[in-house]
Amino acid sequence: VEMPHSHPIYRSFEKIDYIYFPENSVISIVTNLEDGNCVETGIIGNDGLSGAETILTESSSPREAMVQLAGFGSRMKIKDFQEFVQADKVLARLVLQFIHSFIGQISQNPACLCFHKIEQRLARWLLMFHDRADSDELGLTQEFIAVMLGVHRPTVTKFAVKLQNEGLISYNRGKIIILDRPGLLRTSCECYDTIRRISGF
Repeated sequence: VEMPHSHPIYRSFEKIDYIYFPENSVISIVTNLEDGNCVETGIIGNDGLSGAETILTESSSPREAMVQLAGFGSRMKIKDFQEFVQADKVLARLVLQFIHSFIGQISQNPACLCFHKIEQRLARWLLMFHDRADSDELGLTQEFIAVMLGVHRPTVTKFAVKLQNEGLISYNRGKIIILDRPGLLRTSCECYDTIRRISGF
């Protein structure tokens, strides 16, 4: 299936109908607050699948999932997926391994949000998206990056321009091109390596 930007995978507390397996797209898991604020709490790419909580007998999630990096993927009805997991021990083990790695990712994010500099966090998120895409070109809007980092748009502009001036990225009208991945690795905080080891990249 095509997975266009902003396509809703599932919404908060609504029944999840499909499991999605991104190929070159990236799904963002977002936590919404009553005052309208929101923050991204995790991302899923070709390392996993969305809706994995349904094998834990949950039919919905308190968070919402949407496509943030457009591309393609596959999907399967929840009932079919649950039957496959029950029948295939290898698949069940792989799904549980992904859940384990995703818990590691979302557990690392609060520490990163609280203790690391915005520039480090931005470099880390760009590297994570780059890992899961099949291109150096990432279609990421300022609005999304602000949600990703838990900051306001002017702050995004400031640090994206800084990375661009350092020759690490090219940034223009919702399009980021990774120019110097080793440089981003040097700029990123320790959380990137921690999450990468957990995810198996």
